[in-house]
Amino acid sequence: MRWLWRLWLRSSFTKFFPFLVVTVVCVHQILTHDPWLHSRDRSDEVVQEVETQREESQGTVAAAVVVSTRPPDGLPLPEPSLSSPSDWMEVAGSSKEVFVYSAYLDRRGHLNVIRVMAIIRKRKKVNECQVWSKNSTQRFPAKTRVIHENWNLPYTAAFILCEIPATLEPTHAMPILNGEVDRSSSLSVRVFPKGPPVGNLSVCVKPFHYEFNRAVWLVEFIEFYRLLGTDQFIFYNHTVGPDVQEVLTFYQNLGIVTVLPWALPVTSQKQIRTEGIFTALNDCNLRSVGRYSLAAMVDVDEFLVPRKHNSLPEVVQSLGEYDAYIFQNVFFYLYWENDTAVHDALYGREDALGPGLFGEEALVPYLLTAYKTRRLNTPHKPGQRSKYIVRPERVVEVGNHVVWEHVDAKKVKNVPIDLGLSHHYRICEFGGFDCLKQPNQVDRQAHKWLLPLAKKVASSCSKIFPSLGRCPEAPPLGSPW
Repeated sequence: MRWLWRLWLRSSFTKFFPFLVVTVVCVHQILTHDPWLHSRDRSDEVVQEVETQREESQGTVAAAVVVSTRPPDGLPLPEPSLSSPSDWMEVAGSSKEVFVYSAYLDRRGHLNVIRVMAIIRKRKKVNECQVWSKNSTQRFPAKTRVIHENWNLPYTAAFILCEIPATLEPTHAMPILNGEVDRSSSLSVRVFPKGPPVGNLSVCVKPFHYEFNRAVWLVEFIEFYRLLGTDQFIFYNHTVGPDVQEVLTFYQNLGIVTVLPWALPVTSQKQIRTEGIFTALNDCNLRSVGRYSLAAMVDVDEFLVPRKHNSLPEVVQSLGEYDAYIFQNVFFYLYWENDTAVHDALYGREDALGPGLFGEEALVPYLLTAYKTRRLNTPHKPGQRSKYIVRPERVVEVGNHVVWEHVDAKKVKNVPIDLGLSHHYRICEFGGFDCLKQPNQVDRQAHKWLLPLAKKVASSCSKIFPSLGRCPEAPPLGSPW
């Protein structure tokens, strides 16, 4: 062996050995850490990860994602549930200019396309799709439709519309930019369920981000909307904190919350508007088609509150058949005083519910709809800050405050302010405290649901956080400057 060692030391190859080692290590780091190099189709890995999490932990948001099994030919089955087995994926050859999330067979009204939910760089066009059916693989022309609200940022939400024959029953699809498409990384084409809807109302919310961790306010949001007739909440998770994750897992296990992964491939606010909100809202609307008669487009600090009815479906029914129902926005600024009527309702009588639900009054959770009852006198006009409910099967493109495109002729109803308002609980939108100087009034309409809401929140929080016996305190409001 000595003569081999001497030969090695004398050889010129030893000069390059350190360089070779460094090169191998660097390549390994790039391949294992660069998210752009990883394929979206990780079903086998996800299945293993989900099973491991179910065995080793109390359950996380990821553990509740439904994963499709694969038939013998290797293609994923169409997804039977609201959930998705995967996340954002870059289209091959796009140079980080086109990303796709989901695909739907859209044959509503005059439409006959595969509607792909996408994020694209502005002015980028996709002209072709590859489509798989049970017995064929074909290419079809495509159109790129930019969603209206893009705020002139580098990337925008978009629909990529794959134009297919009326007789084709697609199973998978993928936009094409350069070269061939591997069917293992294709999108499953979701088909709208047939038959009567399984529920009256779904609630769609923009993606959670910035480690969102206001657990008690999320419980309030879910329980309040449940009292108003909501059957399902569809959330998109970019990042949440540990307390909110516990809340989401609890409601997922009850079957009333769906949490979808949302690893946004571009930078929020700098490259695209607020976490890709418009892709999420439109995806949520399409997920609701055929499943829920109505879908509400709101944020977690916005509550569509009936003024005369007991539930939101009752409000809609009273107004007749429309595609969308617009609720005018009114601000309930959080820097206004807390309402002492909460004390009267929960502790003001000998048989009051407060002591049994929460114990001493200091432990009553800080519920926005309970304590914040001072609002601006004049609601915003419809289309300005407004929120709305749609009939999912009748709308093509939804925005933040209005519906942009309908399947057939536009039919929109502005909800009269004596029937409903969108209560928006927030700090002054431009910083400081000047907003508090505007004409205002006390509005306790949300107190109609105060006692049942308090019961629901107390019960759910004690189950979600058993060691604490209640939800963690809400975080401070933050600086208004």
